[in-house]
Amino acid sequence: MLAAAPVPNEKAVFLNVPFDRTYEPLFLALVATLVSIGRVPRSVLEIPDRGQGRLRRIMGLIGACRVSLHDLSRVGGPARFNMPFELGLAYSLRLQSSGPRRHLVVLLEARQHRLNRTLSDLAGHDPGIHGGKARGVVGAVLDSLGTPAAGPYPSDVYGLWRRLMRVARELESRDHVSTVFSRGVFLRTVAAATRLASDAGSIPP
Repeated sequence: MLAAAPVPNEKAVFLNVPFDRTYEPLFLALVATLVSIGRVPRSVLEIPDRGQGRLRRIMGLIGACRVSLHDLSRVGGPARFNMPFELGLAYSLRLQSSGPRRHLVVLLEARQHRLNRTLSDLAGHDPGIHGGKARGVVGAVLDSLGTPAAGPYPSDVYGLWRRLMRVARELESRDHVSTVFSRGVFLRTVAAATRLASDAGSIPP
């Protein structure tokens, strides 16, 4: 018998994004924006790569989050299948749930209207368009998940992102890695972003 699905954390957001060096500024913009609106970024980076059972743990992590955010802007070669695959997992959870436990799916893209060609099954679901820029990511996420009357302002989040970029570079150096896409650096980056946002007074109660 399958165990009952856990009640999702209302503040947790599963991040389904490319893990490559050129995407790092956008990834850090996602982290900065989410913590600024009181959300908790979650990622498969948290799951140790030990082979067996990884897919089940990914599914469990998505299910533990109230929201999943999927950036589908990487459409060139080589083909990247993780993003649409994990989007499918998240969407299946959405279809199977209802009421307060229903999973919320947020889509991002770099170009307007391209998703209609690359993933036509999602016709009618408008993605947030970031243009491949950190400022665009901040704006797209605030539009999708933020509360304009309560803030924060995009300019404040952008300033937090700039500080977080410097912190991430320091963390990479300390861990002797060349990317933020490692388990330790990711977790410490989220913690650092939370501290920075708290110090700036931008995290809502």
